[in-house]
Parts: sequence; structure tokens; C-alpha cells
Amino acid sequence: MFYNVGGIYGGIGGALLGAQWGGFDVKFNIEPRTFFNTDTFMNNFPKARCTTGFDNYKDLRGTPSHLIIGSPDCKQFSNLGTKRKDKGKLHELDPFDFDYVKFLTAVNHIQPDCFVLENVPNVLKTLWFEGKELRFKGSDSAIYELPNYNIQTIVLNAIDFGVPQSRKRAFVIGAKNFQPEFSFEALEKMGFIELIRKYYRGKILKEVLDIPEDVPNNKPPRHSAKRIEGFSNLEIGESYYGTQNNLRLNPEKHAGTIASHCSRFVHPTESRVLTVRENARIMGFPDSFKFYGNESGQLDQVGKSIVPQVSMAIAYYIKEMLNDLSTKEFLEKLELTNE
Repeated sequence: MFYNVGGIYGGIGGALLGAQWGGFDVKFNIEPRTFFNTDTFMNNFPKARCTTGFDNYKDLRGTPSHLIIGSPDCKQFSNLGTKRKDKGKLHELDPFDFDYVKFLTAVNHIQPDCFVLENVPNVLKTLWFEGKELRFKGSDSAIYELPNYNIQTIVLNAIDFGVPQSRKRAFVIGAKNFQPEFSFEALEKMGFIELIRKYYRGKILKEVLDIPEDVPNNKPPRHSAKRIEGFSNLEIGESYYGTQNNLRLNPEKHAGTIASHCSRFVHPTESRVLTVRENARIMGFPDSFKFYGNESGQLDQVGKSIVPQVSMAIAYYIKEMLNDLSTKEFLEKLELTNE
């Protein structure tokens, strides 16, 4: 059976690429945020529909959809947002101002069989699903409800899925006709191990940073003489600024979390920061996936994506669960026919 997937706040399509690897056909992506370059999505998914108008989700009601995936803006919840003036006052804000809740609104309207919502783990300190209800942590009242969905919330680390990066993210998995119980044990029983081997990128950096010159998005960045000298004096694990920014990587280990163009790692052996392609490889993207726009924009696209291998694992699990449901339904109909 064929299954389709769409994105809402789908970015450049990292999660959709993973779902494609997991057995889904990519149909659409709604991405209203301007920092994502739609050229990147459209050139990598030429058969899919792409729109920047969020309200276009209203036109999708009744459209057959098996899975919707999204990663709405996390600035209210991430570690990078802890200095916002509204810190500690999220309970006073209108939840419908959050892209997080807007995503759920779109899901409730379209009614796909399943959905996957990705965000930073800090979101779980503020928002939590109690059964089918989304609540502010510590509150007894719901701020949003998904009456037709069974919910699982889980934190996953990308390094466990074959990419050389420690990147923890919270995932909310919703399903209409089964209770999601995503786990490595479930994946193993479903035969997922062979698929992850196909898209394995490595556990340490030296497995991914040897890149041919003709690979796209791999132009070495230009630095001032002062910056080059500073980088050349860095030992492994040392930072040019004394913070996590511009930290020299260890080729025998994995990287920390790939972020935006403002926070870049220094190459393990060269006096420069990583290229767009090197960042993309650490994120699990294949070299065939091309990025468009200026360099800083491309780096943001990479750093704000969902690691495709993680999305592939969840999508594969969902597909197998949907297959089981289809088989069960077929057998029940066959049994009734034979009576």
C-alpha cells in the first residue's frame, strides 16, 4: 500500500526526506517562515506542492493524508530563548500565538491518520500532553485538545540513529487508530535495522568529513588573517571565543548540536569553520540534497532541520503500524465474506 506525507512548518524538508526513505510519498509542505528558502524544498521535492501561506492548510481538509510532520518555531522554549522578556510568563501568553499550537490546529482540521511534531526538549518544561489534552505544565485546564488522537511524547537523540551528532529533540507522535509506542525494540521487531544501515552516516566525524571537491555546497568559508591565525592555534576542544561557538571538533568523536550560522564548529584539522555541506553531512543529509540561498541562509536551513534518519525511523514505525491495521481490516472483511 502507498502512503503519503505532508509538512506543516516542514522547513526545507529534512523530516519529509526521512519519511520518504521510510516509505512515504511527499505531497506538500506549508512553510510560512521566511528564513526557510522555498527554492531548497522545491528543487529537492519537485513533485510536491509548496506554499508559504499558513492558512492554506484550510484547503486540505478531506485530502487523503496518512501523515503530517512539522517542526514549528521553538523560540519560546529553546535554551536560546531564556533571556526573552517573557521568560517565566509563558502561562500569561495566548497559546494560539505559538506556532506549536497553530500546527495542532492544522492537524485537527486536516485529520491525517497520524502526525509527528518535533521541538526542543525544553518545550516539555512548559507544554505537556495529558491524554489528548495539551496543557501548560502544572495546569489542570487544557489549552488545546486533539479528541481523535492517541499521543506519545518521547525525547530522541540523533546520534542513536546513525549520524555523528548529539542532538536531542522532543517528538509528539499522534495516531487515530492505534496507541503509539515508538521504541528501538519495536523498530527491531519490524526489521528496521537493515534500513538504517542503508542511510547510516557514521558515529564519529572522520567518517563524514572527507568530501570530494565537486560536491555542492562545500565551498570553504573565507576568514580574515586574524581569524585564521586564531583557528590555527586551537587545540581540539578549544574555542576561539571561549564558548561553544567556534569550537574545534575532535575527528574521533561526534559533534554537538548543529545550530545556525551564528554558532559554527571549527574543522578538526583545518583553520576554518565547517562548510555548509560538512554541516549537512553531520545532520545526515545526502550529498544529492542541495541547498539554495546565501551561505548564512543555507547554514540556518541545515541547523533548523530535523535529522532525516530520526524522521525515517518514526515514519517507518508509523507505516508498519498502518500496514498492520490495513491487514487486520482486510482479514476481518474476508472473514465476514466467508460467513
